[in-house]
Amino acid sequence: MKNVTKLLFMAGSGFLLSGCIASERDMGTLKLQLQELNATITQMQSNQAELASKMEELNRNLSVSNENLSQVDSQIFKLSAKLDDLTASVRPGAATAADGADKPAAAALLPSDLFAEAKSHLDKGSYESAATGFKLYVTKYPESENTEQAYIYMGDAYIAAGQTKQGAIAYATLLQKFPKSKFTPAARLKYALSIVPLGKPDEAKRYLASVVQEFPSSAEAQTAKSELAKLK
Repeated sequence: MKNVTKLLFMAGSGFLLSGCIASERDMGTLKLQLQELNATITQMQSNQAELASKMEELNRNLSVSNENLSQVDSQIFKLSAKLDDLTASVRPGAATAADGADKPAAAALLPSDLFAEAKSHLDKGSYESAATGFKLYVTKYPESENTEQAYIYMGDAYIAAGQTKQGAIAYATLLQKFPKSKFTPAARLKYALSIVPLGKPDEAKRYLASVVQEFPSSAEAQTAKSELAKLK
């Protein structure tokens, strides 16, 4: 009997010992897994910090790019004005000093001067003078680099002067003559708003909807959405 009891005691002790050994092994495995998890989390945090840094650098680069684009647009505008002046100066029949023409008078007729003068009137609130100036500009220089913008400004001047119909015609002329103009979203929006008081709300809705559908990322699309909500 004593031998049986001793054997049972030894067997139980062996079982408990093996259980402890297994538990220690499991704990060791768990610790390794925790260490790997911590290492993974640390790496993820490092990657997130690196990503945030790259995003910040990208935003800075985009900001610089936008500033550079603005400078390029300004330079292009100045160059186009100089090209207009050059074109006018070499155009057959242009007045020259050799022809006995008065130099100041000839210079006053240069495209860039005419455009700048009309824009100056618009900025000062002399809307009728501005509209007349831009109308003269698009008539004399229909192929100028600034003709499309002149139509926009002419429409704005007419609208501000209370001549809504003339303003609508200016915008419509731009859309008709320059269907691929970069000013198309603005022209469609302005045309739509100008014909509402002329009793054409349905046509206005179509033009506003076209701005939203064809130029969804433009600033004009957001305005068009608001104006469509007002007309429904």
